[in-house]
Amino acid sequence: TPLGQRRKVTGYNMAAKGMLSRALQCFFDKNAVFLLQNRTTMTLSSHTAQRQPTLRQTRFRWPFQSSKTLFSCHNRGPVLTAHLSNVVVAARSYCSVSRACWNCSAPTAGWFFCESCHVVQPPDLQATLFDVMDCAKKFDIDNSRLSTKYKDLQRLLHPDRFSQHGEVEQDYASAQSAWVNKAYWTLQKPLSRGLYMLQLEGETIEEGDKQSDPELLMEVMEANERLGDAETEEQVRSIAEENREKLTRLCKELSQAFDEGDVAKAKDILTRMQYYSNIEDKVKERLPPS
Repeated sequence: TPLGQRRKVTGYNMAAKGMLSRALQCFFDKNAVFLLQNRTTMTLSSHTAQRQPTLRQTRFRWPFQSSKTLFSCHNRGPVLTAHLSNVVVAARSYCSVSRACWNCSAPTAGWFFCESCHVVQPPDLQATLFDVMDCAKKFDIDNSRLSTKYKDLQRLLHPDRFSQHGEVEQDYASAQSAWVNKAYWTLQKPLSRGLYMLQLEGETIEEGDKQSDPELLMEVMEANERLGDAETEEQVRSIAEENREKLTRLCKELSQAFDEGDVAKAKDILTRMQYYSNIEDKVKERLPPS
């Protein structure tokens, strides 16, 4: 009957939407990003029985990017095909490793998830923090992009998502999340990022590696004295601005030193930066929270 046919078609459309939702979640779990670029169509197929070809179109709200994606179900013969139009599926370029999955033993290059069984993998401690956050190993990074990646990864690896999974996978998810946290907070600030890059070059700054430049030491001492004598917020902000300009100049010099592979110069600049970063911390203690 017409009513029975309508119910059957409605059931197929609901199945297609469910299938698409599961596929999107699968892609998201595998670190995929969906970019609306009006260039291609993703096709998902499921075997079913439907004699009459039908076409239904409805808006499908994509929660991460846009609500402009067009969802359409095509029921033709024995195959139900769902098209997600105007979507490009671009795999993230996160750190790629070659190892066997602990769960299914299949070889996988996924850094966070197995590409076969989609189970969380243990962190590979040979990867750098730049690898974890999908950043080039350079001093100059885009903090906005870094923050976006951090939130993205934390959403993927949040412990609540694995509360119903096995204990081993929960432990690996927690370890991955902690590794991502460390990567983000290390790379976010110029000084800690520079010190980490120095460490990657096999160098560290020890307690005895203090600057002997009398001009620098005098300048830092005077800045500390001015900060201690400052009585108004305007005076403190003036010191903060001067100190910020010096740190900005040192950051540019440090970036150039790393680009040129001059590790000794980078170490000298980082030692200077520690003095000014110390002043910056003292200034923040004197100013009201922004």
